[in-house]
Amino acid sequence: MKERNTGRKWAFGILAFFAVAISLYALILYGLPDGLRKQMFVTDKGPLPELWYKILWAHAVSAGLALGIGWIQFIKRLRQSMPNLHRSIGYLYTVLITVAGLTGLYLAFYANGGWIGRIGFGMLSLMWLYTLYHSLRSIIVLRNPIAHGNWMIRNYALSCAAITLRIYIPLAVVLFGVTDTNDSFIVIAWLCWIPNLLFAHWLINRRMARPAYKSTYQRPV
Repeated sequence: MKERNTGRKWAFGILAFFAVAISLYALILYGLPDGLRKQMFVTDKGPLPELWYKILWAHAVSAGLALGIGWIQFIKRLRQSMPNLHRSIGYLYTVLITVAGLTGLYLAFYANGGWIGRIGFGMLSLMWLYTLYHSLRSIIVLRNPIAHGNWMIRNYALSCAAITLRIYIPLAVVLFGVTDTNDSFIVIAWLCWIPNLLFAHWLINRRMARPAYKSTYQRPV
């Protein structure tokens, strides 16, 4: 049991490290709107509407901040000892994901990978908003903290697409020699979030199988 808990702590620590690292990467790289125009993936796209730059900035900042603070909400000791802080971070996370999801829908129309890549990124944004809605409904309307926690696991798994995306892009180069994201995003636009969601589903099922949850679990979510 002690080894299992240690493994969980290490896994959670690695997740937190990558979340903070990618969050800082997004804020440093995209934090200044003028800096967006100098990025290679932007210049490769050719002429773009002025609105696109503003939307990309809003998306990068909101998604980056959400990724950087979201993992804190899963610290059980913090939820129990500082519920007000947990709620405050939750309110901020909700606003950030709403902005990130809506701006992500706009950006999906300009994504690399052709129509397959665009649908993939568009579905990611829709699922982001869908899981956020159900997490809020679970706690505000249904008053079901377990269901709320399960939906937030799904939601944050989708937020972590920012991490997996940046893992798969160099892997596509190393393993398959694919350097053009117009080719790799046909797959990566889906691969960056579907396995995350499947893992979240597995994690939730494992969590709900524990005796402590069986006695309070109300219905499938």
